[in-house]
Amino acid sequence: MWGSFFSGGKDPLKELGYEVLSDSQQTSSNPHSIWTILNGKKKATGDLVTIFSCQTDAHINLAKGALKRMKTLRHPNILTYLDGVESDKAVYVVTEKAVTVETYVNELKSNNNNNATTYNAENLLEIAWGLQQLCRVLIFLHDDCKLSHGNINTSTIFVDAKSCDWKLGCLEFVQSINEDQVNLPSRFLPSCQRYEPPAGPSKKGTNSQKARDIWFVGTLIWEIFNGNGATSATSYRQLGSIPRPLSAAYGELINTNPSLRSSFDKLIHSPYIENNSLVECLLFLEQIQLKDPGEKQTFFNSLPDKVDQFPSHINERKLLPLLFNAYEFGSSGSTVLPTLFKLGKRLSDSDYKKRIVPIITKLFASTDRMTRFRLLQQLDIYVEHLTPAVVNDDIFTHICTGFTDQEPAIREATVKAMLYLASKLNYKNLNVELMKHFSRLQTSDDQGVIRTNTIVCLGKIAAHLNPSLRGRLLISAFGRGTQDPFGPSRQASIYALYHSERFFTLKDIATKILPIVCHATIDPELDVRQQAFKTINLFIKKLETVSEKPELAIEMEKDVNSSNVTGITNETSWTSWALTSLSSNIGKLTTKPQQPSVNLTLAKSDSQSTLANTSTSTTTTVKGQF
Repeated sequence: MWGSFFSGGKDPLKELGYEVLSDSQQTSSNPHSIWTILNGKKKATGDLVTIFSCQTDAHINLAKGALKRMKTLRHPNILTYLDGVESDKAVYVVTEKAVTVETYVNELKSNNNNNATTYNAENLLEIAWGLQQLCRVLIFLHDDCKLSHGNINTSTIFVDAKSCDWKLGCLEFVQSINEDQVNLPSRFLPSCQRYEPPAGPSKKGTNSQKARDIWFVGTLIWEIFNGNGATSATSYRQLGSIPRPLSAAYGELINTNPSLRSSFDKLIHSPYIENNSLVECLLFLEQIQLKDPGEKQTFFNSLPDKVDQFPSHINERKLLPLLFNAYEFGSSGSTVLPTLFKLGKRLSDSDYKKRIVPIITKLFASTDRMTRFRLLQQLDIYVEHLTPAVVNDDIFTHICTGFTDQEPAIREATVKAMLYLASKLNYKNLNVELMKHFSRLQTSDDQGVIRTNTIVCLGKIAAHLNPSLRGRLLISAFGRGTQDPFGPSRQASIYALYHSERFFTLKDIATKILPIVCHATIDPELDVRQQAFKTINLFIKKLETVSEKPELAIEMEKDVNSSNVTGITNETSWTSWALTSLSSNIGKLTTKPQQPSVNLTLAKSDSQSTLANTSTSTTTTVKGQF
């Protein structure tokens, strides 16, 4: 298929280490550019690239000039040059993977419910960002390089595949802004005649070539919003579908008097671009290192709500990398987490583990307690992407510092985190280290709500404990809890025994558990007594059944020594926890609160109960539910 391209000698692309993809569609040269654009890849890495090919004799010298410019001009919004080769018969330029703006905006429209004629609100945000980038690179070209592009249209501006940035390409007509146009595009490409300013080439002077580029940006805008139906300069006087906030700036771009055409600065500050939420967001992140802490805090607090308005591909390809950069180099710390986690949901598991998990592990090692607290609060969002190795080797030790933190809210969040992590912990961390922390919290923590929820958590993760230790650990912890001076803790302990009955041997039920529960039948709290009688009935019935049919003993104890058991239903449902006041008052709580007084009301059912209306010195409402 490509024999005509490479006849008479070696394939220059293969010599460079690139090849044209077999599915690349060969087309005639774009009528608005001298190049045929091919899809290719680098053979050594498989990286996709774009290959510009020129083999038209009349265009070879222009193509050689473009190759030279591509090698020397560097700007974030100029196509990244990778390689190139030239001969008397052909020129090849290899760049990063990109498509023309014409192709890109047509794809945007075609993705809108198969309607190929209109843009949606997300598209309009994105186009504004593209135009802002185009203005920036042209200001660089004009003011810093003293060059003009000379042929700006939807076939010579590109959108790169990696970050969806708009970039200049096709530099064959680039020349000094201080000279008259040497090579008019329309001389080589007749279809470009319709882009020429109405008076033809501009008058001599420093600004003549800049004025041409400004006009071309105007025609580019017209085609983006109205298609390629223009036949002459007069066609551009009709606004068509150009957005109203852009209309004033657009009108100045296509002024027939070159000296009256507006600068790109005016276009950048038009309402369409300047008041665009996506543009504001991306510019802030690009300049993050120049922002003060207060600005960063305000920005990142509002960002999670904004990203829903942005195109999903921009969020993933552009915004997410900028957030990584803001964390790594912008001293933004944990403030980036809510948005980072929100966007991370759209990544594949492999990408998440590669791009976001390393940030999580690094943040857990931070000495900033608030950072760890925020990570714990949002654990449910990312825990599925944490491998057991990461949990045990990289973050568990850091998480455990929260069990002894002076802030009750951090201790509370650390306890709750174990509901998500228990299934990933190794033997030592789960059955030894974690149980030490739980025992200490239960016996010495001055917050009754934390002691209570330590019991609740232990009951919910019981299925993950080692069977050889489980019964002893649970009886010890729940028995201790029935002696707690805090009413909800005693009640949670009775609930826990009731719902963990499958993990106890019949002997333990008869000799250890029933004496504990019987003592609770004289508890000062009616609701604790009622639950105690319910629990006693459950265990007595179980013992009676085995007494009448001893052969059922094996079935009754099948889960006691099994590690292949399911946990308690809804074990990670936060509807059973109501400790929000501890979290919301972090940094304000006293570390030595008074012992809470209890006014306990129970909402009871056969399978679950809720503790509510508990008044404490920290105005905390406590709910524990299995």
